[in-house]
Amino acid sequence: MAIRNGFLSVIMCVAMATVPSYAVQISANDCANPTYRKLNPNACKEYSEKSFSFATGGAIAGGTLAAIGAGLAILGSASGGTSNNATPQSTQSTVPMPTLPAYTHVGADVTSTQLAAVMDTTDYGRNFDQYNEIRMAYSLARGYTGKNSTIVILDTGYDEWHGKNVADIASGPIAPDATITSYKVINSAGKFLPFNEIASVIDSASDANIYNSSWVFTNKYADDIQSRSDLAKLTNYEFINSIERAATERDAIFVWAAGNNGASQSSAFSALPLISNKISGHFVNVVAWDDRTGQLADFSNACGVTKNFCITAPGTHLSAGFSSNLEGTSFAAPIVSAAIAVIREAFPYMPSTQITELLFTTARDLGVAGVDEIYGHGMLDLERATRPVGAELIPISENVTRPMETVRVSGTIAKQIKSANLEMAFVDGFGRAFKTPLNDKIKTKNRGLGFTRLRQDVKSKAQIGNFEFGVRTSDFLGADGFMATTDKTDITFIASHATYNTGALELFHRAEFGISNPHIDGESVVTNFSNIYTASVTVGATIGDWTLSVATNDAILSGQMDMRLATGRANNGALTFADYSIDLATRPSVEYSVGYKNITAAFVDNPYGTDEIYVIARGKISF
Repeated sequence: MAIRNGFLSVIMCVAMATVPSYAVQISANDCANPTYRKLNPNACKEYSEKSFSFATGGAIAGGTLAAIGAGLAILGSASGGTSNNATPQSTQSTVPMPTLPAYTHVGADVTSTQLAAVMDTTDYGRNFDQYNEIRMAYSLARGYTGKNSTIVILDTGYDEWHGKNVADIASGPIAPDATITSYKVINSAGKFLPFNEIASVIDSASDANIYNSSWVFTNKYADDIQSRSDLAKLTNYEFINSIERAATERDAIFVWAAGNNGASQSSAFSALPLISNKISGHFVNVVAWDDRTGQLADFSNACGVTKNFCITAPGTHLSAGFSSNLEGTSFAAPIVSAAIAVIREAFPYMPSTQITELLFTTARDLGVAGVDEIYGHGMLDLERATRPVGAELIPISENVTRPMETVRVSGTIAKQIKSANLEMAFVDGFGRAFKTPLNDKIKTKNRGLGFTRLRQDVKSKAQIGNFEFGVRTSDFLGADGFMATTDKTDITFIASHATYNTGALELFHRAEFGISNPHIDGESVVTNFSNIYTASVTVGATIGDWTLSVATNDAILSGQMDMRLATGRANNGALTFADYSIDLATRPSVEYSVGYKNITAAFVDNPYGTDEIYVIARGKISF
């Protein structure tokens, strides 16, 4: 912390990196200049670093804003001082936390070949460890590149070192197709614009939906801000109003670097959601992770009172453009901004409040269990953020869903449904739509002809000579879960049968033709059946107490099943559906049976399910 000319000096989030071209000019014996001190340590042994707050690596000097009595500057590394409410970071965390905890469900839809193709690139390799920290390879392998998002970099402009590197990280391989626009909040003299002019800059970026800010107050922290007027005294009301307008009118999200003082609290700007309900849900505070020590970077401010809207991202040893070894919350922030662009592309119907909630919910926990004052919600995780979270549900209609579980479908019709190779959408706990092959959720079930024979489900039957007329029930169209149909379908049938005797041998046959009009039982993606026409044929022989027979059962000659499957969400969030008709004509199962007196054993050759063997015995007890 420094006091210069009676005003506070504030810094932007740079860290140890190449000295930028706009750095303060170095003169002989200028121990007040950090670059000179670094190059001439012996000449400046007696100089007290506490009297100057420029960041190591030549951070921009904070311009004095006389109208409001405060200065701003680009964030520096850990060289900033502390105030009475800012505990040095070394007292906050000493136990390295695991970087990539194991999860039972990670990237199940992404192959190792796809991941290797993403990771085996020059751009990925430049920040390999840092990108692995946020599991970026998964979002890229899923095809998300940040399209249709505009990230505004409120900084020094792209023609200056700090602004260029922040923009280059935002436009790097995390979200290469996002639109990056740089706006200057610092004039050519290296001084910050007055806050009413910064407000105009924010308003002018009317096409933006993500704003990245990597600048803070050096000695004003979030816990110093108790009200809107507290922050307005440091800035002005129009500055706060401009952020509120972007949030409410453009559904924008502001990503702000926490600061590099090694303090227990983030910068005063990070308190914005605490003093404005309009900004709540539209703001992400970012602290920096050190991938080499496995904990918060020693220069990074902690989340503190902002923990409920704070997240951790890599902030050390980063490369961007022609710069390398970049460190600072300055460079952790654009990583999060790019991640938000990825989420916006993947789920364009999600409002900002849901996007930030998703970002926090899917972060990997660090430090003590749960949300904490050091890491907030934990490490940004693009694998978890781009896969389903929570309960997975199948939409039946706009307002009705059923659990997405594996459904059992009768082998009579399962083959025809699977042959259509349909794709359907399901929604997760955030209402996001994901696609999956319907076939992956279908398990073919056998009808269980042994039980059918034992039950003899005939409702009524009349016989005239060799002809039978009647109604029986069958489960040949049975399905459950989100494809539920009626368990029992009535078949109206007409059948003929005959026997032929040749000595001790009796030959017999039975042919049946049936028609049914099945109905749907409950809420289902199956919407309708046409009339279903079936045929069953049995031929056999009896000799003495023995019977041999071959039968086909409920072979579908003609009929259709209609389904309505969700296909996704439109950009306005409405669910979209598609209608399909499945031709149910199919090859039947064949039943081979042998009977002796009251005992029957059979083998059923199911062409689309598993084969069956059953043995049944019939008898009666008289009293």
